[in-house]
Amino acid sequence: MKRVFILGLDALSPKVLATLVKRGALPNFKRLLEIGGFSKALPAVPAQTPENWTTIATGAWPGTHGIAVWGRHDYGQPVTQKFAEEAMSSNLCKAEYLWEALGRQGLRSVLLYFVGYPPTTDKAIHVDWFWKPGDFYFEICNAMCYANYPPKSSKRPRRRVLAYFTKVELKRAQDWKNLPDSKSEPLEVEIEVRPKVGGVGVKYYALLIDSKGEGYNECLLCREKDASKVLCTLKVGEWSPWFKEKFIVKDREVIGTVRFKLIELTKDGTRFRLYRSQVYPIRGFSHPPEVSEKLVNKFGPYVNEAVARLFFMGLVDEATMIEELRYQINWIAQAVRYLMEENNASLFMMHWHLLDLLQHRVLGSVDPKGGMYDPSEAKEAWRILELGYRLADELVGKFMEFLDDNTYLIVVSDHGNAPNRKKCSIVNALAKEGLIVVEEVDGEKVVNWSKSKVFIDLTNIYVNLKSRYQGGIVEDSEYEEIRNKVLRVLRELKDEDGEYVVAFALKREDAVMIGLWGEHVGDIVFAYSPGFTWGHREVFEGTLRVGGANHGPQIPTAETELSSNYGTFIIAGPNIKKGYVRPVDFLGPVYLVDVAPTVAYILNVKPPRHNQGRILYDFFEGWDVSEVKRKRVPLEFPKLTVPIRGDVTDVA
Repeated sequence: MKRVFILGLDALSPKVLATLVKRGALPNFKRLLEIGGFSKALPAVPAQTPENWTTIATGAWPGTHGIAVWGRHDYGQPVTQKFAEEAMSSNLCKAEYLWEALGRQGLRSVLLYFVGYPPTTDKAIHVDWFWKPGDFYFEICNAMCYANYPPKSSKRPRRRVLAYFTKVELKRAQDWKNLPDSKSEPLEVEIEVRPKVGGVGVKYYALLIDSKGEGYNECLLCREKDASKVLCTLKVGEWSPWFKEKFIVKDREVIGTVRFKLIELTKDGTRFRLYRSQVYPIRGFSHPPEVSEKLVNKFGPYVNEAVARLFFMGLVDEATMIEELRYQINWIAQAVRYLMEENNASLFMMHWHLLDLLQHRVLGSVDPKGGMYDPSEAKEAWRILELGYRLADELVGKFMEFLDDNTYLIVVSDHGNAPNRKKCSIVNALAKEGLIVVEEVDGEKVVNWSKSKVFIDLTNIYVNLKSRYQGGIVEDSEYEEIRNKVLRVLRELKDEDGEYVVAFALKREDAVMIGLWGEHVGDIVFAYSPGFTWGHREVFEGTLRVGGANHGPQIPTAETELSSNYGTFIIAGPNIKKGYVRPVDFLGPVYLVDVAPTVAYILNVKPPRHNQGRILYDFFEGWDVSEVKRKRVPLEFPKLTVPIRGDVTDVA
């Protein structure tokens, strides 16, 4: 039986990949490229996460599957309503998924942290749901750092940082039973583990002791103040075992798994830092719900990649991030092998988001084209970026072990990343034309969208028509005038350096050429020029110099010498050309709509019924893609009585 494993690596960049493979940093990718085929992959517009994973999953363009922004705009709703929380879900997708098509034809699938939930077929097993980057649908408690001092990057903690950081107080141990010997006075810390949505959590007591007379060196974890009932004893760098605990979440009792790592404990006790992994339930983060419990019993508790966010906040160290992610990678490999064999499944699809997080953070410091590029920071930024790609390489290596005479491996990304240089306010430009209403609230300029004639959502602009949207303010008679005005503003908008801010702007009916059509698409569709990032929500004058990296705002083809907004496509398996690199200057790149029909072709089934992609025949052995060389034969053209002027259709 043939099997296809699709490893979705969010934002895997073809140019960064090529650079690191050339450096010898990615041995598994290098081997995969040697035994398989490679191409750049062109994302749909905008080059965003929900649109393009749904495109990969259905073989349909956003115009058909309906996810043209981070969510979907429906007639009859307020123009501002877009159901963003459901952007990855089957609730909004109007096209058939690949696993649904396979299920209709008797084949089973396994999905891990992917789009397309709630489940729509009993022929597919779902493990975890890809809800939105950095937030996890099933987790009881997000990962947490407990420390008695504010970490370096968190001296003025933002609201987001505070969700992952709890400041604790070390104090003299009181009311303990059976205290162990300690050369210094024992210290205690209360560790509370609270459900992120409220409810009843659990409490631990950490007891810090000096067992050798050289300063505090051990942390005892207990559920109560009785050292004879210690759960574990940790030294710096050590992990606790997993503990099963009862939580009350939304008036329901849930069993979750908890573990800790002691990151820091100074001898004088002035600095203490403890990391806690995500708390996931042992049951119910899958469909069917009992599958997750089987996996936890066999392979240990499940965690996602939340630790990486804490690393970039300065809350955990690099070693902790690597250890946590390697735990996740090993868990995935074991669970996938078991699920595919146990269910006799033909298709596996997963999503892994780490590379996108890394590139948003450091690519702008790696690429000299970045707006805040500093050569003194480039070496360290490259090291961190390479670290993430090395972890991805380890994950790829695990999946390469599945390859055999009947198994294919596809590695694909939804987009890449390109460095940001500038930000220009499109809101301000349209406000000056009377299309957007800007008001001052508490000394700040904000947009009143309910009073505005247009609404901007990412790279889509919707005319707020009375006949279409609840609370609309624009008459149908104004529609074309407003659209023409928006087009003029976007196409003429330049920054102080004379650069055009927008690469292209199209009316909805013209956006058909880029896969966008239908009522969910904006009345105007545009994309920013390379180097420009989002300016669709803020009101400001002039152009701001910015750093970082992005993918959604810029045209999908944006590239520099080091970076690319293109995605990546790699395939290996029986009858796949070895070392094949698609000649994109001749054949063009792979389109993300091409993945689903190619998988269906491999499995000898019909593709999803809304499929609009092509089978990638050129990656298979025996398919000749060399240019057709023809002998040029001289032609004798008859003399014309009327000379040709302009287009041949102009001939009288």
